[in-house]
Amino acid sequence: MTSELGPIEVVGLKDALAQLNKIDKKLRRQITTDFKAIVDPVLVEARRNIPYDAPLSGMERSWTGKSGAELMKWDAKKVNKNLKAFTSGKKIRDAPGGFRQNLATFGIRWGGPQATLFDMARKGNLSQSLQAKYGPPSRVIWRAYEAQKDLVDKEVRDLVNRVMKMTGNNGRI
Repeated sequence: MTSELGPIEVVGLKDALAQLNKIDKKLRRQITTDFKAIVDPVLVEARRNIPYDAPLSGMERSWTGKSGAELMKWDAKKVNKNLKAFTSGKKIRDAPGGFRQNLATFGIRWGGPQATLFDMARKGNLSQSLQAKYGPPSRVIWRAYEAQKDLVDKEVRDLVNRVMKMTGNNGRI
């Protein structure tokens, strides 16, 4: 999760969740359920901002990339299905410069090429058309978070503090 000052970072949260998973898998799953309930208002707000019909006329057509994967063809059911809250496992990726970095512990993901293009397109004719009709990027996720920010931030902080307390970790945010 990010705020105006950048990501909220809690040292040891991934380890605390891993410890909790070893001790009590049901309790660990409950943390994920609790997080999803906390961010549900963001998901509801985001779904309100997702157009049911193709945002632009060209998005009604099927476009494929070099790999043959379908990049466009707006399908509201498919696009809405890819909007999810998540708690991650031990995902690590290579960052620029050969560094390894952990990905988010808690987050909201809106996946798929249609979602990415609609929400974040910044350059080119597609972006200009989307900006004229829907405003600047992020057109869905960030706006939905901003609308629910105060409530969500407080409840996520409480959840993180609860996890840290359950595992005996003194880290607080």
